[in-house]
Amino acid sequence: MSKGYSKFLDQNDLPPLPHFLETDNLSTELENNWKKQLEYTTRPSIVIAIAKSFGAPFLIAGIFKMLQDIIAFIQPQLLKQLILFVNDYSKDTTIPLTKGFMIVFAMFTCSVLQTAALHQYFCRVFDFGIKIRSSLTSMIYQKSIVLSQESKQKKSTGDIVNLMSVDTQRLQDLVQNLQIIWSGPFQVVICLVSLHNLIGSAMWIGVAILVITVPLNTVIFRYLRILQKQQMKNKDERTSIISEILNNIKSLKLYGWEEPYKAKLNYVRNEKELKNLKKMGTFQACGNFMFNCSPFLVSCSTFAVFVIFNTKPLTTEIVFTSLSLFNLLGFPLAVVPFVIGNIIESQVAIKRLTDFLVSDELERDTAHELPPAQKIGDEAIKVENADFLWSRDPYKVALTNINYTAKKGSLNCIIGKVGAGKSSLLQAILGDLHKTSGLIFRHGNVAYVPQVPWIMNGTIKENILFGCRFDPVFYEQTIKACALTQDLKMFPGGDQTQVGEKGISLSGGQKARLSLARAVYARADLYLIDDALSAVDEHVGKHIINNVLGPEGLLNSRCIVLATNNLNVLRFSSQITLMIDGKVTEENSYEKIMSKADKSSPLFNLLNEFGRKDSTPTRSNNNSQVNLTKTLDVDNSSISSENYDDDDVAGEVSSDLDEEIRRVATGPEPIRRASIESFREAIERKEDEENTKKTGFEETHEKGKVKNSIYLMYAKACGYKNVLILLVCIVIAMFLSVVANFWLKYWSEINTKLGYNPHAVLYLSIYFCLCLSSSIFTLFQTLVQWIFCSIEGSKYLHSIMVDSVLRAPMSFFETTPIGRILNRFSNDIYKIDENLARVFTMFFSNSIKVSFTILVIIFSTWQFVFLVVPLGLLYRFYQMYYLATSRELRRLDSVSRSPIFAHFQETLNGVATIRAYGQLDRFSFLNKYKMDKNMAAYHPSVSANRWLAVRLEFLGSIIILGASGLLISTLRTGRVTPGLVGLSVSYALQVTQSLNWIVRMTVDIESNIVSVERVVEYSQLESEAPEVIENHRPPEHWPFRGEIEFKNYSTRYRPELELVLVNHH
Repeated sequence: MSKGYSKFLDQNDLPPLPHFLETDNLSTELENNWKKQLEYTTRPSIVIAIAKSFGAPFLIAGIFKMLQDIIAFIQPQLLKQLILFVNDYSKDTTIPLTKGFMIVFAMFTCSVLQTAALHQYFCRVFDFGIKIRSSLTSMIYQKSIVLSQESKQKKSTGDIVNLMSVDTQRLQDLVQNLQIIWSGPFQVVICLVSLHNLIGSAMWIGVAILVITVPLNTVIFRYLRILQKQQMKNKDERTSIISEILNNIKSLKLYGWEEPYKAKLNYVRNEKELKNLKKMGTFQACGNFMFNCSPFLVSCSTFAVFVIFNTKPLTTEIVFTSLSLFNLLGFPLAVVPFVIGNIIESQVAIKRLTDFLVSDELERDTAHELPPAQKIGDEAIKVENADFLWSRDPYKVALTNINYTAKKGSLNCIIGKVGAGKSSLLQAILGDLHKTSGLIFRHGNVAYVPQVPWIMNGTIKENILFGCRFDPVFYEQTIKACALTQDLKMFPGGDQTQVGEKGISLSGGQKARLSLARAVYARADLYLIDDALSAVDEHVGKHIINNVLGPEGLLNSRCIVLATNNLNVLRFSSQITLMIDGKVTEENSYEKIMSKADKSSPLFNLLNEFGRKDSTPTRSNNNSQVNLTKTLDVDNSSISSENYDDDDVAGEVSSDLDEEIRRVATGPEPIRRASIESFREAIERKEDEENTKKTGFEETHEKGKVKNSIYLMYAKACGYKNVLILLVCIVIAMFLSVVANFWLKYWSEINTKLGYNPHAVLYLSIYFCLCLSSSIFTLFQTLVQWIFCSIEGSKYLHSIMVDSVLRAPMSFFETTPIGRILNRFSNDIYKIDENLARVFTMFFSNSIKVSFTILVIIFSTWQFVFLVVPLGLLYRFYQMYYLATSRELRRLDSVSRSPIFAHFQETLNGVATIRAYGQLDRFSFLNKYKMDKNMAAYHPSVSANRWLAVRLEFLGSIIILGASGLLISTLRTGRVTPGLVGLSVSYALQVTQSLNWIVRMTVDIESNIVSVERVVEYSQLESEAPEVIENHRPPEHWPFRGEIEFKNYSTRYRPELELVLVNHH
C-alpha cells in the first residue's frame, strides 16, 4: 500500500502470489479429485470435487459469518439499553454515568468484533473464489488441448472461451454470497425472536409487508432480466454493424457510404438500444421505489398495530430498537431470493462445465511411438489396415482400409482432388482422428506444417524456435532455406518483429514459409507437411523444393510426407500416393508412373491433369508471394514490396545454401527443447525486455487520476441542468428522510412523557407522508439518473465518436487493430450506458447521507464537531492512500487478464501444431504462468479492499463511540433526551456502511470515467478532408466520361512513410 501511494505500481512491485493460491497446486488438487469422481461415480460432480479440494477454509468462513450475524443483533439490544439508561437518568440523576459508558464501550467493542469477524469471513470466501477460478480455468485449458475431433465439432472456440471467462467467473461471484443461503434464515430467526420480545405480535404485520414486497421486487427484477437479455441482443446487433463497418471501411469510403451506414447504426442505437435502456431505467426506478417504501411501510404498519392493540406507550426505546431490527431483517429478505436466483443460474454454468469436462478426448494410444529409424531406407511410418472416423455420433467416416508406409530419407507425396483425404491421412498419422481398427507406427518425433499456417503471437524468431534451444548457425541456414532472408530485411525489427494478432499482418506465403521454417528448425525425424507450397509463388516454391524438400535439401535425411498437388515437387518424390474418397488407391514413384504411361492408371491421369494446369500461363491470384510485404501492417508501419521480386530472393539464397546443406543435412541431432524451468526464466527476461523496449504503437492509457476536463465533459454530455436536478432530488429525499426520523423522535418522546399514545393517527399520517415524499423524490432521482443523465450522456458521446471514426483517414484504420476500436464501441459504451451515472448517483447519495448523519450527531451534541475534523482528515487520508494503490492494482488486473484469454484462444487455434511438436506441457505452463500473473494483481486488489474496509469500519466504530460517549458525558446538562440518543446513535450505527460505499464508488467512478476518456480520445481523431468542399464543386452535369488522369502524381500511405508513387503520369 505504501509503495502504491508513493509511485505508480507495475507488475514487478507486486508481492509474490501465496503458495496456496498458485494455479499449478490448485489445478493438481482439483484434477485429482475430479479423476476420483470419474472413476468411482456414474454421475461425476464438479461441485463435490471442488468441495473436497478447497472446502475446509470455506466451512471455517461460515463460523466467522455466524459470529458476525450474532454480534449484529446484539447492537440493537445495546441501543435499547442505552436509551433506557438515559431515560432512567433523566428521572434519577444519582445513577452513575459509569453504567452508560459501559454500554457505550460494549457497543464499540461489538462493532470492532463484528468488523473483524466479517472480514475474516470475506478473506476466506474470496480466496475460495480465486481457487475455483484458477483451478477451473486450468482444467478447461488442459481439457481443450486433448479434445477429440468429435468433441471439437460440438464445442466452438467461442463456447470454450465462454466457459473460461463467463462460467468460471459466475461461480467465483456466487461463492462470495453463497453462505447467505443459511445465514439469511438464521438472521431472520434471530430478528423475529428479538422483535417479538420487543413489540409482541405487532411485529407480524411488519414481517408480512416485508414478505409481500419480496415477490413484488422479484417480479420487477424478472422483467429487468428480460429487458437485459433484449439489451444484449441490441448490443450484439449494434456491435455487428460496427464490426461490419470497420471490416469494410475502405469500401465504404470509396463508395461514399458512410452516411447510410451511420443512419443504420444510429437507428439500432437510438430506436432499439436506448429505448430499451429507458424501459430498464423505469423498472429500476420502480424497484428502488419499492425498496425505499418497504422500511417506512413496515414501521408505519407495525407502530399502527402496536398503538391500536396495546395500552402501553410507543416509547423511544421501542421505536428506534424496532427500526434497527427491521433494517437488519430487510437485508436477508432482499438478498436471499437473488442468491437463490444466482444458484439456479450457476447450475447452468456447472452443467456446461461438467458436460465439457466429460467430453471425449483424443485416444492416447492411437499411434505407437517407436525409436527413430537409424538408416536411410528404414521404415519410419507405417499404417496397417486402419480405419478412421471424424466422429462417432453422428457416424462420419474419414478414411477406410489405409495401408501406408514411408521410409527414412524419402520424400513421400500424397495427391488427390479436394476432399479426397490427403489432410485426413496426415491427421490420422498425428493421432488426431478416431481409429476404429488397424495399427499406426511412428519412428521418432514429428514436425507438422498445417495447411492453414498457425502463427503464434510473438516474434518471428520465437515462432521459428518454438521452444527449442537457439543454434545460431542452423537458425541462419533455416532462414535462408525457407526464403525468409529478404523478408527479415524488410521487416522493421528483423526476426524480432512481432507477428500474430498483436503484430504485423503477414501474407499467406510468408505465413507458410514461417510455418515451414519452424518445422525445419525442429530437426524432427518425421515431417508431415500439408500443402505448404500452394501458398507461395512458383519461383519460391522451386527454391523451397531445392533447399528443403528435395534430394539436396536440408531434410533429405528425414522422412517427409507431403500432401500436395504441385507437379514440381512430385518429380523429386520417392513415392506418390493417390487418395480417392478416403482410400489409398494407387502408389508408385514418379519415374515409374511416367515411364509406363498407363492411361488406365488414375495416378497417371491425375499427373497429366496437373501437368496441363501447370503449363497454362495464368496470372497469379495469390498475393502471398515472398515479395508481398506491401500488405504488411506494423501497427504504424507499412512496408512497400516493389523493391524486389521472387527471382531475387531465390537467386540470392540458393548459391549460399548449396554447400551448407550438404554439410548439415545428413546428420545433425534434433535440437533439444528447453526445460520448463529455463522457459520460466526466459519468459521473465523477455517481459523485462518488452517493458524497456516498447514499439511505440501500443494502445495509450493514462496513469493516475483522470483529468477534471473529462468529468466536465461527461457533465456537459448529460446536461448541466439534468445533473443539478439529480442532486436536488437526492438532497430533498435525504432531507425528508431525516425530518421523518426527527418526527418519530418527537412523537415517541411525547408518548414516553405522557405514558400513552395521544393523536396516534395524526402522528402516523405525518410520518407516512414524510416517508412517502422521500420515496417519491428517490423515484424522481432514479428516473432523472437513467433517462436524462445516463441515456442522454451516452447518446451524445456515442454519436460524436461515430462521426469522428467514420471521418478518420485510412491511415488510422491501417495502424489501429479493429479489436481496439470495437472495444471503445462495446465495453466502453456499455460502462457509460449502464454503470457510470449509477455509480455517480450512489456516490452523491452516500456522501449526502454521511453529511446528514454528521449534522444529526452534531445537532445532538455539538462537541462532536471537534471529533469530526480529525476523523474527516483521517478518512480522507485513508481514501487517497487506498485509491492510489487500488487504481493501479485494478489496471494491472485488467492488463494481466486479457493475455489469459488471448493465449487460450491462440492455443485452440493451433492445438494440432502444438500437440504435434510435443509442446503441450510448455503451453500449459504458459497458461498457468499467465493465471498466476493475473492473480498476483487480483489478490492484492481484494486484500486492499479488506485493508480499507477494516479501517473505515473502525472509523465508524469511533463515530459510534464518540457520538454515544459525548451524549452520556453531557447528560448532566439536561439537553440530552432518550429520543435524541436513539436518533443520534441509530444514524451512527449506519454510517460505517456509507463511509465504505463512498470510497468504493470513488473507485468505480475512476474505473468507469476512463471509458469517457477513451471515447473522447476517439471523438477527437484527425479528420479527412470535408465530404463537400463548396469552392471545389464539379460542374452540374459531371461526369462527362469515365476517365482518370494522373499528372506528376506522388503519394505515400502515411506522412512518415516513403513515397509509393513518384511523379506518376
